[in-house]
Amino acid sequence: MDFDLESLRGRKAGLILQEHCRKAAVIIPLIKTENGPEVLFEVRSEKIGRQPGDVCFPGGAMLEGEAPLDAAVRETCEELLIDPEQLEIICACDMFHNASTLIYPFAAYLCGYVGSFSPDEVSEVFTVPLEYFVKTEPIVYDARMVKDLDDDFPYELINRGKDYKWPPRIDKELFWSCGAHTVWGISARIMKGFTDALHIR
Repeated sequence: MDFDLESLRGRKAGLILQEHCRKAAVIIPLIKTENGPEVLFEVRSEKIGRQPGDVCFPGGAMLEGEAPLDAAVRETCEELLIDPEQLEIICACDMFHNASTLIYPFAAYLCGYVGSFSPDEVSEVFTVPLEYFVKTEPIVYDARMVKDLDDDFPYELINRGKDYKWPPRIDKELFWSCGAHTVWGISARIMKGFTDALHIR
């Protein structure tokens, strides 16, 4: 069999098994104030089946064939009841990726915002000075992840079968206490990636 390995030259690397991931995109909304930018967060409505009550950035699942930025803008406009022109995109941020989820974050200025949101998706919004996240290290805890395999998992295909010693998987969970709210989980990781990328002078 003849392989055209030369066709791989200059290929851009992707993420392994990303076709099996739930793909989403979010906006880190920054509101300009006289005291510096503030980061806007949502609290997810209790009406939502997935993670109700959690703190998150506006955004959501990408539609088939939709570009990440288009999805982030569309979802943000739906959730905050704003027009696309109110978002001034600053940059793409570091992606979040695990075995089941791929999230594309973007930072943007949110202009002319008057506190609106869709109550079907959001129960409240709040802001935190960006300076807080830059100057305050999050609390970090180890979260040991346990494999929960289906009954029909093909143990016969792996060395030692059911006695296989799975290597431990320990995730780092980040927590920022923001008054009455806690920023943690994926949102905290995205926020940490963004603040780490800033060049503070």
